[in-house]
Amino acid sequence: MNGKNSGSERRMGIVAAVPPGELIVKIQQLSACTGCHVKDFCTTADYKDRLLAIQTHQAERYEVGQAVIVEGKNSIGRRAILLAFVTPLLLLLLALGIGQEILCWSETSSILLALATLCLYYLTLYACSHGLRRTLALEVHPLNPSDTYQR
Repeated sequence: MNGKNSGSERRMGIVAAVPPGELIVKIQQLSACTGCHVKDFCTTADYKDRLLAIQTHQAERYEVGQAVIVEGKNSIGRRAILLAFVTPLLLLLLALGIGQEILCWSETSSILLALATLCLYYLTLYACSHGLRRTLALEVHPLNPSDTYQR
């Protein structure tokens, strides 16, 4: 069970460190073809270990080496994609259009306006990063022996 039906994605991980107020969890990021039945004969199947820093108020409940489940709601992924990719692209195009069509600026000036707009957007995201960490947070659950999750 990977959590697709419940509106979330779940991955098994191992607690790598327990700094105050957060957990460092190591998960395996698998390529798309690692679930293929002929992956042993293919050279494109690969995976990498990733470390996730997850803020939690219950960090003291976990120990280094403990197996856990990291869960992220699908809505978190959609919101992150919107903030990281869709909104900057729309702002870039909008600023270029305003510079070219409304203000009748040269291409160079319009590009500079678009870049300045992106800089302001990313500075705003950085200023709001504390609030975004709360809304885009992953959840950690201890792995129960009765649970079976796919890696």
